[in-house]
Amino acid sequence: MFKPVQMAKIAIMGLRKNQQTAVSILHDMEVLQLEPLSKDVSAILKNERDTETTRQVSDELLRVKALMTVLPSIPVTATKRFDSIDDLLRTASSINVDEQVASLEKEKEALLTEIKDIENNLKLVEEFSFFPEDLKILQLSSATSYFGRISSDKFDEFKKAITTHSKDIMLYAKAGKELTHLILVVFPTISSDEFANIVQTHNVKIEAVPTLNGKPNEIITSEKGNLQTKNQRLKQINDELNKISEKHYANLVEVEEQLQIENKKLEVISNLGVTKDAFAMEGWVPKPKLDQVKSTLEKFTEGTTIYDLETKEEEKAPTLMSNPGRFRLFEAFIRFYSLPQSKEFDPTMVFALIFPIFYGLMIGDTGYCLVILLVCLWVIRRVEKGKRNLNIMPRQLRSFAMLILKKRQMVKLAKAMIPGCVVGIVLGVIFDLHFGFHLNGYVFDALATVGITGGWVPEAGELLNRPSQAFLDPIHNAGTLLLYAGYIGIGFVSFGLILGVIDCIREGEKKEALVKIGWLAVGWGIVLLGLALISGDAINPTWDRLIEVNPIAYMYYGLIFGGIALMVACDKSKGPMKVMALMEVATIISHILSYTRLIGILLASVILAHTIDYIFLASLNIGLPLAALGIIILFIGHLFNIIIGVFEPGIQGARLVYVEYFSKFYRGNGRKFSPFGSLRRFTEQQYSSGQQENEKLGKPKLKVK
Repeated sequence: MFKPVQMAKIAIMGLRKNQQTAVSILHDMEVLQLEPLSKDVSAILKNERDTETTRQVSDELLRVKALMTVLPSIPVTATKRFDSIDDLLRTASSINVDEQVASLEKEKEALLTEIKDIENNLKLVEEFSFFPEDLKILQLSSATSYFGRISSDKFDEFKKAITTHSKDIMLYAKAGKELTHLILVVFPTISSDEFANIVQTHNVKIEAVPTLNGKPNEIITSEKGNLQTKNQRLKQINDELNKISEKHYANLVEVEEQLQIENKKLEVISNLGVTKDAFAMEGWVPKPKLDQVKSTLEKFTEGTTIYDLETKEEEKAPTLMSNPGRFRLFEAFIRFYSLPQSKEFDPTMVFALIFPIFYGLMIGDTGYCLVILLVCLWVIRRVEKGKRNLNIMPRQLRSFAMLILKKRQMVKLAKAMIPGCVVGIVLGVIFDLHFGFHLNGYVFDALATVGITGGWVPEAGELLNRPSQAFLDPIHNAGTLLLYAGYIGIGFVSFGLILGVIDCIREGEKKEALVKIGWLAVGWGIVLLGLALISGDAINPTWDRLIEVNPIAYMYYGLIFGGIALMVACDKSKGPMKVMALMEVATIISHILSYTRLIGILLASVILAHTIDYIFLASLNIGLPLAALGIIILFIGHLFNIIIGVFEPGIQGARLVYVEYFSKFYRGNGRKFSPFGSLRRFTEQQYSSGQQENEKLGKPKLKVK
């Protein structure tokens, strides 16, 4: 068990002329979580007002972002270091392509609109090219022309309706198999409502005739040429934008990232408490980094001083989890439950050690665990190694997986399941379970006859009928395994309560510690009494000639009733509510017995696998059609059991840790340590190693991480 990194609350005070350097150093160190100034300090200080530099950085950031949205993106692998804000602003202003890019973008947008219009007109004119006359004659001042489409089976009915208005509507039509294309010339002598009623009744789709001159074939030829010219110009514009991007895009990416960082720094500066000559800030720093922060600031910002602040009881320090490298993967599972507070135990290592054992135990089959292991390795390779598509996975399964998990979370889950699969493979050998088949005996026989018999193949029916060579058969030794699960239960519940007692003592909650001791006594009393009953020992502690007596039973009852008394006496509730403490007796029993689900889920999986295998082997002796059906049942049945094995042991294993174990000592509700800093991809830190020779220029360069 590890504790999170201890935090120290500090105040930093220095000369106002050094505030930019101090903020930059703290940004690159990424060790300070900034907090609002204390009330007594903020009352005598004022905030920094926005400066001309702040406005310049904001304006340049908006300008650079606008350029990046227009220019085509290209891969950028290089990084750049900016010595100062002035250096950054000079580099940004040197990218003077705004007018050129704006002009090209404006022309491009106009071209795209024109191309879209031409394509729409071409499609429309080609569709109604049966009209033999110049489309100009449809552009009448005394009538409105429409192109229309109607289902062919409704055309006759529509034409009949039109004939009653022959002087009001002129109709040209070309019948097709499914659709009839119409050209309608509508005169104002028919009311618009009446015309709309005819169109809607017969479900005619109409649109206005575009303003085009010439016969359809002439228009098509002309518009295709026009479209080709527009597309050529569009290609020229894209080529010009690509050339600009090749020359400037890398600089734009670097400048944009550094401007974001400088904007973040300036935002911090604007919230500092300042006087005419000094500045102040407060925040949390990991204690192991405190000396480094002090020495760095004192060395490179003359007059800057760090003060340790006393924290009030209601102040909760942020939490920075600190576990060995191989266990950090499991920190995500703890954060999913609740982040620990900075002063309490971090249960990540216990989860990392126990969860795989629980997971492997509940599967307990070499075949199933090997399949799950290979799937986990495949997911990690596809996602983490750069091959990010999962298209090989069935679409429905992929959609479901992506609905509940992001790709990064999927990789973490796959890595967390790998140790459990290894445990499951080992236990599968111990249990002699290989997709439900018993193969250990045949393996031992084959090893014993290597080089003598020249090979050996078991009969199909023997795979289940032969007695299992399991070191511990789950079916025949279910009672023993359930007993072991009970031992695991009392062990974990006890461990959790002991940690809870230690935590309460540390927090000064003595009565709460005694309550947990009472729970512990009740739990052990009930377990010892139950074990005595299972083994057939007497549980009567009093002398009696008629029945067997057991003086040790005094201890059983003493633990139970003494624990209950301690729970009731030390419970914080008052009056009749104290009796509610007795409810915890049932909770303790249920939490201990809950660990028997480890074996219950194992037995359910084993029985289902045996059933599937029995149906398969039985079908082999009946006939070819049923044998084919048996193979299908074998494949689908084991696939179903594997899918259950992915989810159920994982959920139940996590539940046993979260509920039955964490509830005894874990408080949670911590807040994450979020240090002031930025993720850099295209820029380098301003304060890095090997550059301290620049100190004489007033630009100190140091390694602070």
